[in-house]
Amino acid sequence: MQDAEAQAIHRQAEVEKVLRTHPGVREAAVVHNGEAGLAAFVVPDDSYLDDVAGRRAAGSTVLGKWQKTFDLSQLTKEATAAPVGLNTAGWNSSYTRQPIPADQIREWAEATVEDILQFAPKSVYEIGCGTGMLLMRIAPRCDRYVAVDFSSVVLNKLGEQLRTVPNVAEHVEVLERRADNFEGLAADSFDAVVLNSVAQYFPDAAYLSRVLEGAVRIVKPGGHIYVGDNRSLPLLPAFTSSIEVFQAVDEMSSPELRDRIRRRIEREQELVLSPTYFLSLRHRFPKISRVEIRPNRGHSDNEMSRYRYEAILHVGHEMEASQVDEFLEWPVRRLSLHDIRSMLRQHPNERMGIKRIPNTRIEKDLAALAILSGAETPISAGELRHNLEQRAMEGIHPQDLLDLGAEDLGFSVFLSWAASRSDGSYDASFVPAGCRQGITCPAISWPEPEASEFVRLSNAPGQRKLRNELINQLVALCIQSLLPESVPGRIALVDALVRTSDGVVDSKALLAPSSML
Repeated sequence: MQDAEAQAIHRQAEVEKVLRTHPGVREAAVVHNGEAGLAAFVVPDDSYLDDVAGRRAAGSTVLGKWQKTFDLSQLTKEATAAPVGLNTAGWNSSYTRQPIPADQIREWAEATVEDILQFAPKSVYEIGCGTGMLLMRIAPRCDRYVAVDFSSVVLNKLGEQLRTVPNVAEHVEVLERRADNFEGLAADSFDAVVLNSVAQYFPDAAYLSRVLEGAVRIVKPGGHIYVGDNRSLPLLPAFTSSIEVFQAVDEMSSPELRDRIRRRIEREQELVLSPTYFLSLRHRFPKISRVEIRPNRGHSDNEMSRYRYEAILHVGHEMEASQVDEFLEWPVRRLSLHDIRSMLRQHPNERMGIKRIPNTRIEKDLAALAILSGAETPISAGELRHNLEQRAMEGIHPQDLLDLGAEDLGFSVFLSWAASRSDGSYDASFVPAGCRQGITCPAISWPEPEASEFVRLSNAPGQRKLRNELINQLVALCIQSLLPESVPGRIALVDALVRTSDGVVDSKALLAPSSML
């Protein structure tokens, strides 16, 4: 038995050694996947993908396409007639393909501005400023506001609006440049860098990392980087299925629905990020001291409130959580909003947390995905929608919990999606008003993600052909260099090789279903 185990370990090491000889491989790990045999996990080399495989050139093409899209959006009647600070042209629903109502966009923008202004920044650098929806609300509170965008048409629209408000314009400098261009900006020169509803249009996570590297450099210690309105990778299947279920004709069968969901995910053209991408930045950029992941606020029911989140990077030295927070398990206690309100009144000076709270915003979407995933007997889209309408919801709307903070209970309420769960559940912390550190969110020891959530940090929009070509090269290399029984049954590209506390590759995390997609 020991000899067999030794041979298996030797074979895995041999495969890893062969894979690492390819210039496109930065790291590789081979694990035994039961009856399926060996499975290889490869972290590709970014420089190889960019310069040899052509990802950088393809990324420039992607940016050019988005630029044209934004340019065209500002040539419409809607853009011409838009009020100052609320140009919603181009903000369309993925479900109906119609414009998202302006009042919903206004609520979203004002919640975003409120979150940014909590940091009281006096100097702001905004990347992807668009037509100034945030700028018009934040710049009046600042001494310096530098706004950049890559679209000259969009910036012309912004200029027209600024000319109508000279008291705001005097604080603002507008630059036409790409997001990764930080030329002429001194280190530690801004209180805050803002990227809001921008990252999804970047070609890949490597590009975003270059942008954030520049952002970290120009932010002062004690400052913040706000990356808002990010699409959630753990929730991509639920979001995608919700669109297909909404658009399907009543007669469409569940097998066809599943096929449409799969194809929509494969063809996704926007960058979709796991919260773990932002959590992992602490190891890459030591200047980042803490990361918050918050689900978007708002009462409106749309894809931005349901499926998007904000990542707040605290820059510079900052105190760690002053205590280890204990969180009650919602699935055990099944607390209602009334129960939580009563608990806060009964324990006015105690810090309290609740984790795994079901999210009523997306409960029915998750139920639809579960039915489609496990439907052995075909069900039509019409029947599915009817079943969902009859379904009672058991969770709590995130905004309802946040609204408790406005009641006279003596608590501030904070929510987190840092655990990165695919069921969209969230965690809540209730902090007595006297325990807050300054005006921003105190350091809270939030529940952490499972190790498997760090294996894939983002999707790879538009890179299917490029990545398949690399995998095919690796398969050919193994066939050429190894005995047939040593060739992996599968080779997967991943963002990280998760390791246990003793430094050993975590095979369980690599083989988790979310990692094997």
